[in-house]
Amino acid sequence: MEEIMSITNSIAQHIGAGMRYFFLRIVCRRKDVSYKKLCNSDKKNPLAYNDNAFANGCLGMIVIAVLIILMVKYLG
Repeated sequence: MEEIMSITNSIAQHIGAGMRYFFLRIVCRRKDVSYKKLCNSDKKNPLAYNDNAFANGCLGMIVIAVLIILMVKYLG
């Protein structure tokens, strides 16, 4: 069960980082943003690292929840 939660958390963080990258790079036209910077922030600063992981995880879980709701609505 712990492996499944770890995999789900990793997927959510990568989806969240991808969505943040898309928004910052495409919508806001920021050129100094990289996917690597969003996904793996500086591990030497634990506060920034945990904040970045939390933001990526929350956004990823929101995207996953919306996808599940849409699948249930249209496939069920």
